Amino acid sequence: MNLQSTIMAHAVKMKKTPSGWHTINCPMCTTQGHARNDSRHRGGFKFSDVTSYHCFNCGYKASFSPGRLLGKKMQSLLGSIGVPDQKIKELQFEAMRIKDEEPEVVKRYQTVTDFSEKRLPSNAKLIDEVIHGSYNPPADAVFVYKYLMDRGLDFYKKFYWSPDPFMKMNKRVIVPFYANKKIVGYTSRIIAEEENVPKYYSDVQPGYLYNFDQLHNDRKYVIITEGVLDALGINAVSSLGNKLTQGQIDVINSAGKTVIVCPDRDKSGSSLIDVATENNWYVSFPDWKSTIKDCADAVKLYGRLHTLESIIESATNNMAKIQIFKKIGVTE
Repeated sequence: MNLQSTIMAHAVKMKKTPSGWHTINCPMCTTQGHARNDSRHRGGFKFSDVTSYHCFNCGYKASFSPGRLLGKKMQSLLGSIGVPDQKIKELQFEAMRIKDEEPEVVKRYQTVTDFSEKRLPSNAKLIDEVIHGSYNPPADAVFVYKYLMDRGLDFYKKFYWSPDPFMKMNKRVIVPFYANKKIVGYTSRIIAEEENVPKYYSDVQPGYLYNFDQLHNDRKYVIITEGVLDALGINAVSSLGNKLTQGQIDVINSAGKTVIVCPDRDKSGSSLIDVATENNWYVSFPDWKSTIKDCADAVKLYGRLHTLESIIESATNNMAKIQIFKKIGVTE
């Protein structure tokens, strides 16, 4: 399908940036309530496995990946840059043909969200069942349970505990990873940190994003956090670290939503900020107390609703602001 070449042939005065975006004066701003259309090249296409568009003036977003139909937002965008109606219909039919007749193409672009089922650690059970299903629950399980209660994690019923001593699993809280309603991996966090024992022990399949089903809800935005507990607290998506693969980035962009990254307030957070700026995503630096290091801390202090509102309200894509906050608000 020649969507990229069609866009390149019709977009006027397109410029390529060092980060790989092809920028144009966005033709959609007036349709989004602005008095006039963009004149500062605030609209941008990015071409990889997924063709995505984002305007940083009006917020218009559209995307397409092989194996999917050509959405109305992409059709409107194509018409606005001068692609003839007949050509748009041809692209529509070609997208339908690929979806129906070339399953190997569809499969190739779906592998990042197609994960095999996995088992949790030996004898793992929901921690709520372990604690309340016995008159004398194991001391290690009680210790983990108290940690969750102290953190104000009222969604602890989703977590597991295992008596397995391997990697000190009996001293960890286990968070399962789900995709398509099946367990596809897990991460575990040790409660009392010990020397030469990793804080986290995980079984993660390549390309997985924790809570990635949130990419397809009714929200206009998706929030990306580093940690699983951060994501759970505000129903966000976790990158499971401070880096993202291109496949994960494509999955996020394909959702067609405004992407807001809320990094941890430490040196590792700066790496996720770099990913955000490279992809023209928003970055959020809420005005939280200096003792707060991540979203999970904020939820414990402020509550879920206030934390979520503060993240959305402070989100910015202004590069100068991001660099200032990165220097003084994260890496110190």
